Amino acid sequence: MTISWSDMSVREKSAWAMGALVMAMAAWYFGRLGPAAWQPGMKLPVGTLIAYLFLTIAGSIAVQVMLAIANRGEARTLADEREASATARAVSWAGHLLTLVLVGGLLWFMAHRDGVMLFHSMFAGLLASQTVVHLGTAWLLRRGF
Repeated sequence: MTISWSDMSVREKSAWAMGALVMAMAAWYFGRLGPAAWQPGMKLPVGTLIAYLFLTIAGSIAVQVMLAIANRGEARTLADEREASATARAVSWAGHLLTLVLVGGLLWFMAHRDGVMLFHSMFAGLLASQTVVHLGTAWLLRRGF
């Protein structure tokens, strides 16, 4: 089965594009940190975090503007029942994942008292849950349910 970009709804295109953006930016952020950032007692790299936030916001705006221009009529429509249901299911999956990561991060913090590691685990959980929302929505829209 071949998947064509032109066969997708604007919401599915947005979900695939944003999922890819979130994964790419997460790889960039955690790649910039390197293994030393995961050692106890390290300082939070505020400059890298600010750059991550700026690049992610700019990338999100660029993706949504390009999709809106390419899909002028469809971009303004409300989500239909199938799209709303797919998004709700993906958000539910992401909530479960985020809960697991947050509990794990808090247990790690209680054992090791490392605030930077707590921040990184919470941040990684947020990025993972956003990835699940976007790619889960796209997958559900593509496969049908």
